[in-house]
Amino acid sequence: MKAAWKHTALEKTARFGRDPFALIIVVLAGLGTAHILVRTATYGAAVGTDSIILLSTALNFLAGEGWRDFAGTPLTGWPPLFPLLLAALDGIGIDPVAGGRWVHAAAFGWIILAAGLYLHSHLRSRLLGLAATAIIAASLPLSHFMVRFLTEPLFVLLTLLALIQLAAFLNRGGRTSLWWAAVLTALAALTRYPGVVLIGVGVLVLLVPRARPLAARLKDAIVFGAVSSIPLAGVLTRNWAVAGNLTGGRGGSGQSLSDGLSQVVDVFWGWAIPPHAPDGLGYLLWTAAGLVVVLAGLSLGVGGSKEKDRVGSPFFGLGLALPFGVFAVSYLVFMVAVVPFTVYQGIDSRYLLPVYVPLLLAAAFLLDRFLSIAAGWRVAIRCVVASLVLLGTLAHLCFSARENLRRTAQAYGAGYQAYYNAAHWQQSETLNYIWNHHIEGRIYSNHGPLAWFWDRTAAPGKYQPITAGLSRLAWHMMQWTKDGIGAHIVWFWAFGDQGFYGYYLMDLRLLPGVESVAELADGVVFRVTAAEPFDEAKHRARKQRYVQQLIERAGELVVRADWDVYRNGRKLTYHKQPCAPADMQAKFTLHVTPVDPADLPARRRRFGFDNLDFYLDWDSQQRFFFRLGDQCVEIAQLPDYAIDRIHIGQWISKGNRTLWEAEFAPSR
Repeated sequence: MKAAWKHTALEKTARFGRDPFALIIVVLAGLGTAHILVRTATYGAAVGTDSIILLSTALNFLAGEGWRDFAGTPLTGWPPLFPLLLAALDGIGIDPVAGGRWVHAAAFGWIILAAGLYLHSHLRSRLLGLAATAIIAASLPLSHFMVRFLTEPLFVLLTLLALIQLAAFLNRGGRTSLWWAAVLTALAALTRYPGVVLIGVGVLVLLVPRARPLAARLKDAIVFGAVSSIPLAGVLTRNWAVAGNLTGGRGGSGQSLSDGLSQVVDVFWGWAIPPHAPDGLGYLLWTAAGLVVVLAGLSLGVGGSKEKDRVGSPFFGLGLALPFGVFAVSYLVFMVAVVPFTVYQGIDSRYLLPVYVPLLLAAAFLLDRFLSIAAGWRVAIRCVVASLVLLGTLAHLCFSARENLRRTAQAYGAGYQAYYNAAHWQQSETLNYIWNHHIEGRIYSNHGPLAWFWDRTAAPGKYQPITAGLSRLAWHMMQWTKDGIGAHIVWFWAFGDQGFYGYYLMDLRLLPGVESVAELADGVVFRVTAAEPFDEAKHRARKQRYVQQLIERAGELVVRADWDVYRNGRKLTYHKQPCAPADMQAKFTLHVTPVDPADLPARRRRFGFDNLDFYLDWDSQQRFFFRLGDQCVEIAQLPDYAIDRIHIGQWISKGNRTLWEAEFAPSR
């Protein structure tokens, strides 16, 4: 028996080695893995706020501090699988941030390999399978999130493997495939909460009509549902017990159904058309995609095949496509229906990433079904369709590969600027000031995640260690005690008022007993000099006097509109009274045209003006926003060159509607 098994294994390996298409798929998987490793070679996977919550939870768990993040909050916003993986890496002596880079690269390689080999094994058109695999390997959406320290890489991989096992069970049977599908689905749901959609999809497709009695189908669905959902149910029960919520406190976006659908279309458009591709390519790609959709529908109603799959359909390919297609549709419906109530932002590429590969696989199966129809008069149609799809695929691959190379070079050289482990933050004047001046004692920040990362991860061996750490935000910023004298507050321009309980930078500047000790390029460092009790009435009076002084010194009124705009030298002062929160939820345009175009930054010269657009949601080095009662004040700094004219206004992206605009020529 053992010799027979060995002979069969060797025979399969030999056949695989002689199959050029299979070897190409393995090479593509290797290239995908190498691509992620190269992109993250210098700075690692991009670490952001969500990353810090997951990483700090893992390290706190190992330290015996419980399942809590850097701020001491119980982790309920994410299931526990990814932090457990990070804790396991740290437990065996592998730095979680460095190890996460390898986990993401391996996940991307396995996604390419699993999808490619599954297509290769089940599609009649080997070229079609190879084209779909190449699209996955060169995918900009996938690679963008594979280099970010997030749960998406692991979730996408587990979801794909679970769907493959479901499809295998539907078409070949076998209890092993069913058990694997259930276990992989449970792991996916323990990685991201939307994995609950995968549980429902599995139960649904197991109940579809096929050549099995209803009782057997019900048994399969119950077994799958129980195995896949019990671990998630345990996590949700724990969340409710420790925090009083199931999946974390999340503010809804309040968007409408039409908003959600529009965002889904925008994401798909971005997926289909790589950046910097010509408009003509967009029409070609969308024509090809439209043909796939139409032909997929036709493939359900056109005969010509004698083969049947286990789902009971006389159309080869439908059963193979079923789990992937049902998951993609169900997940999209779930996102459009749930996001407005559970997520403060709209639907973006990150939220829809799990459907990228399943949609591609479902389309490939259905297109393969249509192209396999061999009736004589359809040969010409098949040739036209195949040519169009081939041209679209090649064009998509060329522009995607070019953009991937550009992003890889950028990340390799400087990292992702918006993330905490990039060159931008390693060169931060504010962070270097803190460590170089050996500031000790209690230190607080308006952005705890960044501070925690540098204090606990990036600082050791490079900077002077900090007693207590930047991430300690235990006090309310206004409630100083005698123990607070000498404490420092670190305010990063890039994060505005985030993390400081709704107070703005100007609140700190006006507080007695708080003095600025360093005004730096990317932040401010304050020190608490006195333990004066905070008096809300006195502080409000100080703010009122300060706002009045700002208006008195605002200078010449240049625009009277929804917001009055004043100019005094190099400063524009925006003032509105009464001012409601809705008045701030828009983008302000500020376009400055110089007398001499050579004064513009190099990247702006082809436009002929400087784009200084902004939002009223944060203080920065060049501007600050101040709100008091029913009035708002914003001050914007103008560039230091001779100005020919200034165009200002306010607009909202929803409907691309301009609220007001004006233009004026300042005196030179």
